[in-house]
Amino acid sequence: MANIKSAKKRILVDRRNAERNKAIKSKVKTAIKGVDAAIAAGDKDAASKALTTAISEIN
Repeated sequence: MANIKSAKKRILVDRRNAERNKAIKSKVKTAIKGVDAAIAAGDKDAASKALTTAISEIN
C-alpha cells in the first residue's frame, strides 16, 4: 500500500476507472453480440436497429 497521499488517491482513481472501463467493454460486447445474432437470424430491421445501438455504445 502506498504511503504518500497522492499515490493513495491515484490507486482509488485507477480502481474507479478500471470498473468503468469494464462496464463499458461489457456493454459494447453485448451490443455487438446482438448485431451478430440479428444478422445470423436474417432479420434486417432488427440488425439495423442493433447496429445503431452498437455504434452509439462504441462512441
